[in-house]
Amino acid sequence: MAGGAADCSFWIRKLRSEAKLHELTNEGRGISVARASRLLSNALYENRGLDLSVGTMIMGYDDDGGHIYYVDNTGVRIPGDMFAVGSGSTFALGILDTERRFDMTEEEAITLGIKAIRHATFRDAFSGGFIACYLITKDGWRKIFSEDLALSTERIMQK
Repeated sequence: MAGGAADCSFWIRKLRSEAKLHELTNEGRGISVARASRLLSNALYENRGLDLSVGTMIMGYDDDGGHIYYVDNTGVRIPGDMFAVGSGSTFALGILDTERRFDMTEEEAITLGIKAIRHATFRDAFSGGFIACYLITKDGWRKIFSEDLALSTERIMQK
């Protein structure tokens, strides 16, 4: 998620509560990725005059398979197979567009994702400087990598 920290935090919590409410009122059935992205898109569209700053990817697996949607503060909602958000996204996409293959192993995809985020962070002064990488599969999601680039840079400079 990219944008203003307060805006992003609020909409993460709001979408999380909507997803939980859906689960509670639908006999434990989780919300679909399409529905979650539509809820966020509609809410952001309704509030488009408030100068919010939000750009995100809603992704996951549901009964229909794996999905990824781009959603931003204007209410735009776009399905796709690869997105990058934030001020460093053009740098990340430069790496992803040239090195992504559809036959990549899980390990290769993880390595490429980290490389793209790292590249964007070093090239873009407005990027946050913290990498958090999650693996999303049909069995769920898990955090697989995190790095505070400020700490990494300090270690390099001390050598």
